[in-house]
Parts: sequence; structure tokens; C-alpha cells
Amino acid sequence: MSPARAAPVHPILLVEPQFVLRRTIVAVARELALVEFHETTSVERALPVLGARPFAGLVLDCDDHASAADLLGRLRDGAFASPSRIPVLAITSVPDADRDAWRRSMGVIGTLHKPFKIGALLERVQSMLGPARA
Repeated sequence: MSPARAAPVHPILLVEPQFVLRRTIVAVARELALVEFHETTSVERALPVLGARPFAGLVLDCDDHASAADLLGRLRDGAFASPSRIPVLAITSVPDADRDAWRRSMGVIGTLHKPFKIGALLERVQSMLGPARA
């Protein structure tokens, strides 16, 4: 295995209620030194974190559509420390084309449907950071 690279300097907030999935995403990203995730278990817990510091991106569980929609609306209105147009990747176990379309209209770069491969999520996160930032 190749030596670990320096830790990235662009933090991503991961909002995911499922403990095993959340911890697996963070552990793999840390092991591969690909992404610096900060994690919360819910939209409610993410709100003060988003208000306190800027993030380079957001990975948002959207199974609770109302809470996720509220967070996205507030984010795009500039209510948090991050720029209003930071990239957002949605993850969900609720397939719904109308919700996927609405999220795209809110500037969400894509939706991964559970179950997904951790590698696929990490590739999407790296691509949302862009080549100069990944």
C-alpha cells in the first residue's frame, strides 16, 4: 500500500444518522487520506456546526426530506458560515425522482441511493472539490 498523503485541508460535513455507515465513510476516507470529514448524526445537529465554521462541501442524508429541504434552503439563502453555493451531495434510501429533481434545482450535484459503495461516494466527493482542491 502506498504511503498516506498529507491530510486534506478542505473539510466536508457528513450528515448521516446510520452509525455504521457514517463511521465507515469517515474511517475509509481517513485511512486513504482523501477527505477530511466532520460528522453529525442529523440535520438538527448539523445546523450549529454549519453556523460555526465554513465547509468546502456537504454530504447530506435526505431520508428526512423536510429537514433536509429546510437545511438546503437555509444553506442556499446564506444562513451559515459556508458560502451559499458550496457543493452538496445527497444520499438517500428513499428513491424518488421528484425529490432528486428538486435537489438538483437546489444545486445538489448528485444523489447516491443506498446501498452504495463507499468508493463511489469518495470519488463523488473528490470530484465536487475539483482537481485543484482534492
